[in-house]
Amino acid sequence: MVQNIKSILIGLTKEFGRDETSSALAYGISLAQQAGAHATIQAASIKLSLSSAGVTKVVAGLVREENKRLHSLAQAAARAAEAQASSAGVACSTESPHLSYPELLAVFRTQARLHDLTIVDAESESLAIDRGLIEALLMESGRPLLVVPATQDVFRAKRIILAWDGSGRAARSAADALPFLRAAEAVEVVAVSGEKDLPATPTCAALHLSRHGVHVKAQTLPVLNGDVAETLRKHAMLIHADLIVMGGYVHSRLRELVFGGVTQSLLKQSPVPLFMAY
Repeated sequence: MVQNIKSILIGLTKEFGRDETSSALAYGISLAQQAGAHATIQAASIKLSLSSAGVTKVVAGLVREENKRLHSLAQAAARAAEAQASSAGVACSTESPHLSYPELLAVFRTQARLHDLTIVDAESESLAIDRGLIEALLMESGRPLLVVPATQDVFRAKRIILAWDGSGRAARSAADALPFLRAAEAVEVVAVSGEKDLPATPTCAALHLSRHGVHVKAQTLPVLNGDVAETLRKHAMLIHADLIVMGGYVHSRLRELVFGGVTQSLLKQSPVPLFMAY
């Protein structure tokens, strides 16, 4: 059983032009059930706005109707989520704010700071609105973030990979993930050779975690074709990992688009949920 996780924030968004199902909701409720935690479900809709200059009454009316529709979708999602949590025996509260995008980010950041963990759906497109939410929560909430890929709707964490590069962010993610690491049957501290010189080896990190009661071993993997993210992906599938714990790195959007990056690549495609801290 996962211990010391008492409050979970689950984020859902409804936006113009997208009608998506959420894996984060079922996954988060499953985690809350196993941890005996309270779930706060934030089903937010993004408010469309137009500059008044040159906007006809017809266009303004269409925007109003779309905002009503989006808000109704978010409210319906909140009601459905509350019913789903109730059937799972999970105590929950729900909110369905209808806000502009900057306001929505601010509300999510504030809420995340008051919870042990925030859970959101993965977003493969680097310039999508939901990716911006992921980055804001990762960089500015001060709390860990769990990003759930599609089809992952039940929380499992028997086998965990801790991606280790010796950085402060990796250390932070390991510390924040201790409730999951302690509960796991097997944890691998994985370093990928050829990426960078490590200030602390995976063996040292494994020794530290073992003192916290973690069943852990260290592993150094050769980088595959210069791609660290792909190395981690393949290893996760090979050992049937349930979760990857890693430090999150977010650079400018332009730099990520041009150069890629391990975080960017795993956010785009990961076989398992990502537990990240910054």
